[in-house]
Amino acid sequence: MSIDTLPALPTLSLPAELTIYTAGETRAAWLAWLAAEPTDAASDGRCTVHAAAVDQVDAAGVQLLVALSHTLARQQRRLQLLDPSTPLCVACEALGAAALLAGSTSDPSAAEARRSAANPAAPANAPAAGQANPEVA
Repeated sequence: MSIDTLPALPTLSLPAELTIYTAGETRAAWLAWLAAEPTDAASDGRCTVHAAAVDQVDAAGVQLLVALSHTLARQQRRLQLLDPSTPLCVACEALGAAALLAGSTSDPSAAEARRSAANPAAPANAPAAGQANPEVA
């Protein structure tokens, strides 16, 4: 995990491994990032987190993201994941935390690839799990 410094705006990059084994050091880095992140960094309150590098994630990693999102919400800010990886998206959706992906930025073809990876038997135009099929009466 790294904190890159762009002109006046620190950006958080998620580690390749976002699991119970890295939860302690990840949390400590996030707390440092939150302390350095100016509350008025973006006029709309977005805090962008690079998420493309995540290749291993478990429930503890998703729980950390939920906690980060809640912390930001208490500060009238919101989490925006930049290019969330397929493993991260699949884990968030499987664990009921798909709301973390709302507003994330990613390539539309990558989103389709994630849907296919999550449910390879479903056709591309099939409704996602939990959504009603409008063709069924």
